[in-house]
Amino acid sequence: MFRVTSLAKMDDRQLNRWIRRLALILVVGIPLFVGFYWVDRHVDPGVPMADRAIAAAEADVRANPEDLSARNGLAAAYVSARRYAEGIAQFSQILASDASYRAALLGRGIAYLNTGQLDLARADFQAFVDKNGTGEFAKTDPQLEHAYYELGVVQLQKGDAADAAATLQKALSIDAGDADALFSLGQALNRTGDPTKAASALKLAVAFVPTGWCDPYQELAVSYTALKQADGVAWANGMEAFCGGRLADAAAALKPLTGGPMKTDALLGLGYVAAQEGDNAGAAGYFNQVLAIDPSNQSASIALSSIGAMSSAAPSAAASPNAEGSN
Repeated sequence: MFRVTSLAKMDDRQLNRWIRRLALILVVGIPLFVGFYWVDRHVDPGVPMADRAIAAAEADVRANPEDLSARNGLAAAYVSARRYAEGIAQFSQILASDASYRAALLGRGIAYLNTGQLDLARADFQAFVDKNGTGEFAKTDPQLEHAYYELGVVQLQKGDAADAAATLQKALSIDAGDADALFSLGQALNRTGDPTKAASALKLAVAFVPTGWCDPYQELAVSYTALKQADGVAWANGMEAFCGGRLADAAAALKPLTGGPMKTDALLGLGYVAAQEGDNAGAAGYFNQVLAIDPSNQSASIALSSIGAMSSAAPSAAASPNAEGSN
């Protein structure tokens, strides 16, 4: 669950999750709301995009008061502007007419979750999965996957770690690449006393989102501490330092690990540190060392391609108008 005062403060992972939430509860108008989030993040926050979106949705409801899709769009507009009580009221009107309306059930649960009403959120998410958990398309249903994820988050916050783990695994059976679900699963497994499986889930989470997200590394330190794996703890702490922008601390923590059981992970981390410092040649050296050990390492391949793309996009000295000897 995300509790933020401004979308501009979200990292890319959080922003993408929030946009995904909106897309799943909207029936119409997705480009409008995605545009609002981009503007909120990148442009003067005084631009009243949310107000414009709400005004348009309110006009649509006034013109079509019996149209549940229009009312759902208004509810989503309220939620996008963090006017949760109004969003809940609109979703509730929809559900009074159609108790199985998927987007409204999911949307109201999200609104309840963001206002800390965990029991009500859990009831809506549970109702969603009960109504939609079987059927021809259940195994590929993105709304169902998201309902499982949100339900697992609520269960985890309520202290039901075992139930949360089971629910999050159902989410991952639909979308194995949901890094947020993998992170929450790792938390749940640590709390149920299974740090080995927790570490596996958390390592997958950081493989999908290796930079800009500190929480999984903090949780990995918990797993490795429970497993009494000192190198794992040192690596997790080093990566947390990297994530927090403490690059010298990260390098100091990771370099001693390049000869031990965390060698591949440490080299990968050092590559990220070097890339963050602007040393693309040094980063490439580390990533190539990883690939020499593990040619199928996707994280190293992606990172190497990324710095290659950045290097090719940078102007050469010869092409620069400020280069020595230029006219």
